[in-house]
Amino acid sequence: MQPGCFECFNTLCMGLRKSKPRRFQGYDGVSSSGVESKTVQSVVEHGSIHGDAVTCIDAYAPGTSLTGGKDNSVVLFNWKQGVTLRQWTGHSRDVTKVKHVGETIFSSSRDKTIKVWQASKAGNEPISTFEGHRLVVTAIDLNEDGTLLFSGSRDNCVRLWDTTKNTSISEKEVSRNLVSCVKWIPGTQTRVAQTGEDKMVRIWDTRNMQPSFTFPAQQYFQTCCDCSRNGQFILTCSNGFNGKGCEATLWDVREQKMICRYIGHQQTTSACVFLPRLEHVWSKDLIATASHDSTVKIWERDSTECLTTLDFSGAGPLTDLCVWDDGSLCVSTTNMGVYLCIMASHEGKPELTKKCQF
Repeated sequence: MQPGCFECFNTLCMGLRKSKPRRFQGYDGVSSSGVESKTVQSVVEHGSIHGDAVTCIDAYAPGTSLTGGKDNSVVLFNWKQGVTLRQWTGHSRDVTKVKHVGETIFSSSRDKTIKVWQASKAGNEPISTFEGHRLVVTAIDLNEDGTLLFSGSRDNCVRLWDTTKNTSISEKEVSRNLVSCVKWIPGTQTRVAQTGEDKMVRIWDTRNMQPSFTFPAQQYFQTCCDCSRNGQFILTCSNGFNGKGCEATLWDVREQKMICRYIGHQQTTSACVFLPRLEHVWSKDLIATASHDSTVKIWERDSTECLTTLDFSGAGPLTDLCVWDDGSLCVSTTNMGVYLCIMASHEGKPELTKKCQF
């Protein structure tokens, strides 16, 4: 930099400002796909609800999120009022997944257990604990009435639990099947989708704890999955770096085949969700993906077009997504807690806007 060169000085200062993580009061988002949002966003900041990275999130009641973190805690937070409703700290290690049916909450952890909490019950103690996995429990999900829970672990096992009796019904071990995510397929009492580090996507039949079928092995680890509300489609994501493997894949359950891929993230794609149909936003089906590249992307499901990208610079790797029926979407992050975003239409296309942070 030459002495007295203000252009060089301004360039250096801009670089320093961009490199410093901060809590954003406003944001001008620029999509890597070329979709730009110039709307200045006013973000309401609540106090941090976790003392460390937020690892997982689930949509509870309208305006209320359920989260788990590396601080070993599970938190029920009303983001409309900015109030923590409940906080449980019974795990001895990181919480990996949180799910609920009604007021009954389930959390899995690196402490190898699954704990059950009751939102309406006073006190900080779990009402029961499921033990049996030999390593970190990485995935849990429930059937529609909450009577059965399906879990997966890095011990290569999946297990089926009776939540009414707090007992393990059955288990199945598959060599090298380090489970990353499980999702009960809507409309069924017996079928569960599962992803893992063996690069497979399995559909389990809980009646005999055998895969009813398996999609072809992929090139990269499968990090997560979600199921469409009609049970016809499964969405999965994969790990990767520098744009390779950092994708999502859509599968047809009935025809047992891959339909398409969504390519555009630059680092591991860590979470994916089917979005509710909102005619005032977009007339076609949409999905959302989150990535370790600190972006959330909204895609048109059938055309695979990326319609908008929202950047969370400074938040570190994004860890999970959840969505409500009105289009409210929460994303959990490593460095900046949780962001609530609202989906709306802007200049004829969907747009995500940050509304609050907690």
